[in-house]
Amino acid sequence: MTFRRSAATRTGHLVLAAAAVVMLPAPAWAAETRLWTESPARLQSGDADGVAVTSDGKLFLAPRLRSLSDGSATAREAHVWSVAADANGNTYLGTGPDGRILKITPSGTVSTLFRVDEPMVTALTVISGGALLAGTAPEGRIYRVTSGGDGEVWSETGERYVWSIATGRDGAVYAGTGEQGIIFKIAQSGEATPLFDSDEPHIVSLLVRDDGSLVAGGAGRGLVYELDKEGHAFVLHDDDLPEVRALALRRDGSLVAALLGPPETEPRPPAVRIQLPDGALIPPGSESMGDLEESTGPTVEGVIEGLRLPEEPPARVVRGRVVRIDPDGGVVELWRSKDEAPYSLVLDADDRAMFGTGEPGRLYLADGRRQVALLASVGEGQISGLLRSGASWVVATSNPAAAYRLDGSGNESGEYVSKPLDASGLARWGTIRWERDATDGRAEFYTRTGNSIDPDATWSAWGPAMIDPAGSPIVNPDGRFLQWRVRLQGGAGADSGVSKVTVSYVPYNRPPSIEDFRLHPGAGAISGAGVFRFGVRDPDGDALETRIEYAPPGSSDWTVAAKDNSGRSASDADGVWSAGEITWDTSGVKEGPYTLRALCSDHASNTPGEGRETTAAAAIALVVDRTPPVIAVGVSGRVVRVEVTDGPSSVSRLEVLRDGEVLFLARPDDGVCDSSRERFTLDLEGHDLSSGTWELRALDAAGNSSTSAVPGA
Repeated sequence: MTFRRSAATRTGHLVLAAAAVVMLPAPAWAAETRLWTESPARLQSGDADGVAVTSDGKLFLAPRLRSLSDGSATAREAHVWSVAADANGNTYLGTGPDGRILKITPSGTVSTLFRVDEPMVTALTVISGGALLAGTAPEGRIYRVTSGGDGEVWSETGERYVWSIATGRDGAVYAGTGEQGIIFKIAQSGEATPLFDSDEPHIVSLLVRDDGSLVAGGAGRGLVYELDKEGHAFVLHDDDLPEVRALALRRDGSLVAALLGPPETEPRPPAVRIQLPDGALIPPGSESMGDLEESTGPTVEGVIEGLRLPEEPPARVVRGRVVRIDPDGGVVELWRSKDEAPYSLVLDADDRAMFGTGEPGRLYLADGRRQVALLASVGEGQISGLLRSGASWVVATSNPAAAYRLDGSGNESGEYVSKPLDASGLARWGTIRWERDATDGRAEFYTRTGNSIDPDATWSAWGPAMIDPAGSPIVNPDGRFLQWRVRLQGGAGADSGVSKVTVSYVPYNRPPSIEDFRLHPGAGAISGAGVFRFGVRDPDGDALETRIEYAPPGSSDWTVAAKDNSGRSASDADGVWSAGEITWDTSGVKEGPYTLRALCSDHASNTPGEGRETTAAAAIALVVDRTPPVIAVGVSGRVVRVEVTDGPSSVSRLEVLRDGEVLFLARPDDGVCDSSRERFTLDLEGHDLSSGTWELRALDAAGNSSTSAVPGA
């Protein structure tokens, strides 16, 4: 068999001296070929450029995402709070923290259309005639801005936040506000009249149905309301997550809602802040904390030591989800995540939910059958705005602010790069296979290998293109890690992608491990059968055989004592050791001292000559002793002197028995029972030796025993 060079020998970083060449032994391969099939979850964490990744593990060319501008005018803004588009193809971004309304023309020119007095433009909508209505925070005003950039305050709501603005077919204007959670109906004059006072602190999403009824989403309790034109409302949905960030209305009358929960926070120690008004510790004549709050003096802040930290909140189950609310009240969950939050939502041409998330900024498409496709990832922190604009969609981001256009047609080509595959050790890579969902288009796979978890300069170069989905051979050098990428060209939609990517490999066979080899119980001597315990595992998960061998002290002539070939094994990935036990019957072994060692091998799981074997680090010194100890007794008055001797092992104890029951243990004269000869002095004064049967019983370390009568009893 010809073996390929390992990755370390081909990176160009090793220099071989001309005077000497070191020949390395051929690697031992594990006999079993292994298959790695990419899971849908792993595919979601790869790098996609123009390629969509579905929740069931498909890759296909995604709709084309391109920047609306060169970004020079938007990069200085941190956040896009709102987005709108007019009939002429112009896109408007409501930004913060400088309160600018940016205009992006179809040619990509960016300019500041208008700047409000507040720091945030939180809502935007285009009304009849092409003018903009812009809601702001934290003053709760609505501005009317012309397409030429002239603007003025149109409505004063009296609230702090205008989160959402919606218009009906009849030209009616509605505004969702906070901090009182009031929905206003606004007359053409700009006069704001409360239409509905909700139980939510904020109304953050709002839309108007064709019949003039409203749907509103709150933040605080996660309620979705339905209102008629007179403001009579009922709750359509009460969610566990507290914020209904966005709503969309489907053609069949059902709703799609993007819901999010608060981010996880780290527990903070108890703190205190002391304000020192006018430099005085206690303000003269102060009667309440209000005096402190009004003071302009310095403050002292610190942590209160010694107080218990607040209990950690339970682990978060859901950070965000997208649901469909059917006309009959049924709710279908389309997507959920423990880490990502949906900040924006829109429907595509087929009424599917397209939504943008944050941390990281990603764009998803849910088809309503619990299949979700990751369409694109952006470099910004959040996709905070989505809007249908003609035959395409506007994608607005925050941290920093940017804007993209998503075309309805797919990319002509795209590329996906997988996360590195880890064979857990050096491996020889075989073939890569995949499934094609259609015959149109082209898929080219490339692979590279290396021995560091992150691909770097020590990795091999990308191999040649592989185009046979039934099994294209991998020609890269052996290595622990492999990464693949696929280039898709042509084809239309999800039906022309690839799926079920599988890589075969044979790992280098690695030796098993054995630990905690011990005699149970650990007496150091046995007379018959001894029970030995140990722990084993194999990094490749091979079936293992463990055997115990013995030899006289100082000898290398080892003899097999017993074997355990039950095949118990655990791999490194399991993080546990498999417990093993072997019993050695010493009846056919001569008495005397021996050295025992334990060996573990994986020969049964590998081809001849390629198995590996490991010896336990610590050997056991053991005495085989089948001879009972000898008791010699002498009497001087009421004092009994006893000498116990044992040949192969040591004396372990001397018991005084009356009528067959242990009355007490005798203490040796030297205080410790640990040698082959021990002397005992028994003072039996006060004991009635005439009552019952008195005996002495001696035991050695191997458990052998002998008895002798107590003289005078």
